[in-house]
Formats: sequence, C-alpha cells, structure tokens
Amino acid sequence: MNDFGEKNKYSFQVKENKEWFLVHSGAVTNTNPASMVDVVINTDKICPNMSNKDFREMVLKCRDRAVGFLETRLKDLARWSASDQERVLAWFGYCDESVRSRLASGLTSISRVLRGLTGDNFVRWEPGTARYLGCVPNPVKSGVVAEVCAPDTKTHTIAIHVDFCSMRDFSWDKDSIVSTLIHEASHFQDTMGTKDWKYFMDECLSWGKTNSEQAIDNADSIAGYVIYNA
Repeated sequence: MNDFGEKNKYSFQVKENKEWFLVHSGAVTNTNPASMVDVVINTDKICPNMSNKDFREMVLKCRDRAVGFLETRLKDLARWSASDQERVLAWFGYCDESVRSRLASGLTSISRVLRGLTGDNFVRWEPGTARYLGCVPNPVKSGVVAEVCAPDTKTHTIAIHVDFCSMRDFSWDKDSIVSTLIHEASHFQDTMGTKDWKYFMDECLSWGKTNSEQAIDNADSIAGYVIYNA
C-alpha cells in the first residue's frame, strides 16, 4: 500500500464514480522499460456493507451536515447572546472571551478542513495506517470507529474502522457519523488539536462543568457543543 502521507503523482487517487484507485499518472510507453509501472487495482472496500462509491456519497453528505451545524455555532458565537453564553458555559464550565475566541477560531478551522474533504481523505484502517501518516500506531480498541494522525495537516486522512460502517448517520444526542467527523477533524493540529480526555457526548455535557481546562480541548465536548440537541 502506498504512503498515505504523500499526495503526489504516485499517490492513490479515488475516482468518485468508480471502484478503483489510480496509483500512477502520466504517459507510459512500451519503448522505455524504465517508464513502465505496475498497476495495482485496489478492490478492498472501506466498509464491508457498501461499495466505496456508496461510502463516499454517504460520508460526504454527512460532512455537509456537520458543516451546517458548525456554521450555526459560529453564528451563535458572533451573536453571543445570553442563551449562546449559557450553551458554552454548560459544555465548558466558563464563557468568557477566551473560550469564545478559542471556539470561534477552532470551529472555523474544523469547518475549513471538513469542506476540503473528498473521497481521497477516507481510507480503510489498517495496522500500518498511522505509521504512514507519521504517528505511532495505536492498539486496536473496542468501539473505536475512526482515527486520524493529528500532525497530518497535509492530507487530513481519516482512517475508517469497521464499526464506523454501522453507525447512525445522525443523532441529536448520541454518537453518529456526523459527530464523529467533527470529533476527528478537531484532532488535527491545524484545527483545535483536541485530545480524547472523555468519550460520549451525553457524558461530556455534565463533565465539562467541573473539568473546564480539559473540556475545551476534548474532542467529544467540541462535537457535543456543536450538535447536541441543537
């Protein structure tokens, strides 16, 4: 498998309406042996329960919905009414200008990254994926549905675990594909560089009141603030 960390002419390129990947582009002739390359057709599915074409269509629709929620929260932060401040206070334990600024900057960056995603950014998780992207591989954990390498600000690759494939598209208060996309995008160092201090949005809501320093840097707290009973 090619290096996911390099997006050049030798990288995998997803064809949006096809079930194959281009592993080399450019002219190939039969007169120069050095110009010949082996063409590898990758037929592995990202999700076993759907084609890669269907997966890409589904996940990008969910991406668009996530961006919509982010834009709503950014309008809230710009307006900064009493109810907007109450929402921030509930999730993060404080609502001064520093948290407002952090959220406005961070959500703008998450929205930018999500808007830039295409089918190329999603790959099936493999044991070596993290190493390709410049991170130390994590052991497989039960319940993990997606994974990113925070320093991977060049490709913003999101590795999809099999459990992702059976998630609901959206829920107002439970983990979903929409919340997972926000969660994962918040990890990148060019967005908010969040950690996984605590999982599950419904548990993060009450947790933030007494753990404000961690909550503002917690991926599920950010996702919950964006969509929870929005």
